[in-house]
Amino acid sequence: MAATARALSPTPTDRVDTFVKPNAANSPLWLCAYFPDLALAALHLDLNQAVACSALIKGQTRLYTVSESAQQAGVEPGMAPAAALALCPGLSIRNRDPLAERQALQQLAEIALDFSPWVSLDQPDCLLLEIRSCLTLFGGIERLQDKLRTALQTIRHRPLIAISPSPTASVLLTRLSLETIVTDRQALRSALGPLPVAALELDDKILHRLFRTGIRQLTDLWRLPRDGLAKRYGAVLLQQLDRLAGQQTQILQAFHRPPRFQASREMPIELERIEHFFPAIEQLAGEFAAFLKNRDATTLGISLQLHHYDRPATRLTLDFRAGSRAPKHWCGLLYEKLERSPLPAPVLAVSLQSDAIAPFQPERFSLFDDSEQPNSETEWQAVLDQLQARLGHHALKFPGTQADHRPERAMANTPSLLNANPGLPLRPLWLLPNPDPLRLGDICLLSAAERIESGWWDDQPMRRDYYIGKDARGRKLWVYRDLNAKQQWFLHGLFG
Repeated sequence: MAATARALSPTPTDRVDTFVKPNAANSPLWLCAYFPDLALAALHLDLNQAVACSALIKGQTRLYTVSESAQQAGVEPGMAPAAALALCPGLSIRNRDPLAERQALQQLAEIALDFSPWVSLDQPDCLLLEIRSCLTLFGGIERLQDKLRTALQTIRHRPLIAISPSPTASVLLTRLSLETIVTDRQALRSALGPLPVAALELDDKILHRLFRTGIRQLTDLWRLPRDGLAKRYGAVLLQQLDRLAGQQTQILQAFHRPPRFQASREMPIELERIEHFFPAIEQLAGEFAAFLKNRDATTLGISLQLHHYDRPATRLTLDFRAGSRAPKHWCGLLYEKLERSPLPAPVLAVSLQSDAIAPFQPERFSLFDDSEQPNSETEWQAVLDQLQARLGHHALKFPGTQADHRPERAMANTPSLLNANPGLPLRPLWLLPNPDPLRLGDICLLSAAERIESGWWDDQPMRRDYYIGKDARGRKLWVYRDLNAKQQWFLHGLFG
């Protein structure tokens, strides 16, 4: 069956241009840009060379995508790497990187948003654009297609483009390397009729039954009665045919460009003193704060660039511990950094940008009181930001935990303040260097026993029953009974 499907599929060099005069209806028109070499381009491989990427398919390593040069040497997707290297000894094989592919596709989608307000990433390795409303702006369908292709190729991606009233049909045409243009839904069946049935995403059993009855092309299916098709092959086949013909509405998820801020100011002359060019930075910070307020957003970090003549720009970055939209706070941190950072040359321009923008989540909300009250948590985070800006990102350490049941090994100093997990038992962050023996008569136990039995795998076993207790002075203690040392009691930590 696989051989039959391959023989019926168009070759990569096939190109069919079917242009039908558009009808008067304002029905959607879908452009699909398919990137067959996306996996290779995302790895920054030279597509003009014999290159391929491999992936784990059904538990075995197989080639996922190969370049055109490798195909000319007989290498095909699905081959084992050893067999491919036997055919093409100079073949370069890299492991597939799905995250890099997703990031590359999102970058391509941001470019596509300049051509259509509706871009979807629902199909793998594809961009789907609704372009009916954009044809007049770009001077027709062919000019829009050429401009989009040129824009996408600027970042080394080669798209195959097909246009039709059905997103499913556009995707199918591009995956068969048919760069077809169909603008009228009434002509869509005629354009899709010669395509092989094997190109549909159908179950192998259904495909085998279709081949046995002599059905090879889509036109053979459309000639048969719908009731008979549904009875013999199920409703799934009819639904897919309706989606291809544009007779069934499809709901696609729209891609939205991530919010980003960037603004700059040019200086009238070269300025060397901070107090002379810093007012421009304050203006940019005010614009950014208004940008965030209008979008009900907050920022997790900003980047300031100071531009010089014939010198690389000086760059200062701020990473906030919590979302912030207080321009005075930003400017205070930037001013401190500038005072400690000598400039290599006078400043010609300043620019402020931020990509780390998140939804704003107020800690307190009042329906009628709009006055801003001082918040101890906000002030504490501002102090931490100031210390971090002065001392460095990794200078601040906080008591935290790591993955180990033994308390002595679970405690660690981390760069971020960890929140307590309500699913875990209460733990003190202040442990004694060495547990102190104690008498149980001086302690009032406040909790049930928590048994910790661990460490047998590294020759440092422990068996203890931990309790929360309280002494005569009112201190809250963490005590345990050592089950390996004659049931002796020890004080191990104190709660703050």
